[in-house]
Amino acid sequence: MRLNWFNRLIYKLRGRDPMAEYLAWLIQFGRIAEGRILDFNHDDSMTTIFFRYNVANVDYETSQKLTPEQIKRAHQYIPGAIVSVRYDPKNPGSSLVT
Repeated sequence: MRLNWFNRLIYKLRGRDPMAEYLAWLIQFGRIAEGRILDFNHDDSMTTIFFRYNVANVDYETSQKLTPEQIKRAHQYIPGAIVSVRYDPKNPGSSLVT
């Protein structure tokens, strides 16, 4: 999701976070695909997972920082695990693991 400087200023003045709004939309309305965890990286401040999923015979590979709630379920995100991926049907490269 790309915003020009004017739109970012308007969102900031109104106290809104467009990325948080988009992710909330994606969780609620995104299409569901099956994905597979490829790897993870953990350091002091965060855990990042790397995953792959397929939409319309196109493979997508991306990463995501885990939320504190997801970190509590870290055993579900080990390499090779199958996960549920929510993606934007208009932009299948935009996704997140739920």
